[in-house]
Amino acid sequence: MAEQTLVRDKMSPPTETIHATSTLVAARQRMQSEMRVKSLIVIEGDRPVGILRYTDINRESGAQGTIADLMVADVPPAREDQPLEELSGVMTEYDIDRLPVVDASGALIGELPRAALTLAETTGAEAISGQTTLSDAQSDQATPAFDVKKDMSVVGAQGHKVGKVKEVMADALSGSLTHVVVHTGILFGKDKSVPVDLVDRVEGGDVYLKVDKSEIDVLPDLNAAE
Repeated sequence: MAEQTLVRDKMSPPTETIHATSTLVAARQRMQSEMRVKSLIVIEGDRPVGILRYTDINRESGAQGTIADLMVADVPPAREDQPLEELSGVMTEYDIDRLPVVDASGALIGELPRAALTLAETTGAEAISGQTTLSDAQSDQATPAFDVKKDMSVVGAQGHKVGKVKEVMADALSGSLTHVVVHTGILFGKDKSVPVDLVDRVEGGDVYLKVDKSEIDVLPDLNAAE
């Protein structure tokens, strides 16, 4: 039996935080100065109380209101001794790119980046077992991934090219879209199985992801599992 990966194995120090009493202007400036930061963990004292996303600030005209007004509240924190597999789907459900990690008392001790869960949710060839390539029968699936076509260029959140679409995968039973297989590199590239919830949009014939190229690079190589 394979040893479980725990949150403590993948978490990092809680550097992307902001106090609930700070202004939205300060939060915007913070995230604009560090383009890789798309969200901040909102804290009160040493307790996480929500997640503030850059997209929410941009939708707020003139950055009026407070952080408490815009933050995603009631995000369940992770525990450092919790298996990563127990958190599958949490960041997708709340549409966030990091989870606060707390100790037994509920105090913030770290953060879990989306890349860590993406890796846990995608396990090489097992990720597409029992799945088929996309067919016309799945045309009613409401997801940006349905607009993804073979050979489209795939671009990361920071604008770096990731690779090209090799296939779009769907569950053989439910017909739900599950993964986009992206071929990275040129001559000796690797096939990465990217969960469809990481597809942000299709624009100008390119597929844009919610995560950076570096987060796709750490995913297992499907070819290596054969």
